[in-house]
Amino acid sequence: MSRPVPEAAWQQPHLAVDFLDRRHILLPLLDVQEDLIRRLLTRHGRPIERFLDLGCGDGAMADLVFDLPGRADLRPEAVLVDFSEPMLERARARLTEHGGRWETRRGDLNDPGWHQGLSDGRFDAVVSGLAIHHIAAERKRELFAEVLALLAPGGIFVNMDYVEITGPLRGVFDEQMRANALHAEHERGGTRSAEEVDFEDNEDRPDTAQDQLQWLREAGFEQCEVHFKWAEAAVFGGVKPVAA
Repeated sequence: MSRPVPEAAWQQPHLAVDFLDRRHILLPLLDVQEDLIRRLLTRHGRPIERFLDLGCGDGAMADLVFDLPGRADLRPEAVLVDFSEPMLERARARLTEHGGRWETRRGDLNDPGWHQGLSDGRFDAVVSGLAIHHIAAERKRELFAEVLALLAPGGIFVNMDYVEITGPLRGVFDEQMRANALHAEHERGGTRSAEEVDFEDNEDRPDTAQDQLQWLREAGFEQCEVHFKWAEAAVFGGVKPVAA
């Protein structure tokens, strides 16, 4: 069966860099979500010695994990996966201060073979930020099972992502992104109107948080829950059981 192939947009350096430079301005409540993820990973109680960042972008999520409070002698190692070379270049530049504790790998999450070569040791945590909504529902279900297999018993999966919703709040996330972009642009002297700011993304394939929690349970995760929800923005995940 043919699978969706990522669009070329995120392979274009100017588009990738523009989004990364403005993500904290554009994305609604990003600081709140990142603070919650810090608390979640810290309170989970399992020391993170090795973690995996799926669709790593510029390494922001990996940077967050590296800077978690904890034992002074604990220096986590990381593997960062993304299909966009411009994104990986930014991640390498961002994480320089963390020395040789990380490696980047080019891989497409649409491809079931993305994780080949990651079998040398399990991960204490798998994190992802605004990446998995780009793949189709069937592939998400497969990916969750692949993530479970890569986690050590008791390891945690945390996904900060864009999800599908229905009802009156549908579209609020995109509206707020557009408002944030206009505010920042007007502060710089720009004159574009809301109609001229386009955030349409043909790569988006969001599913509901409820469906994805069910797919996590079916894959074998426990403690599956939504940790944060605001319109289409969500942080959710689960934990690999300690014993089968």
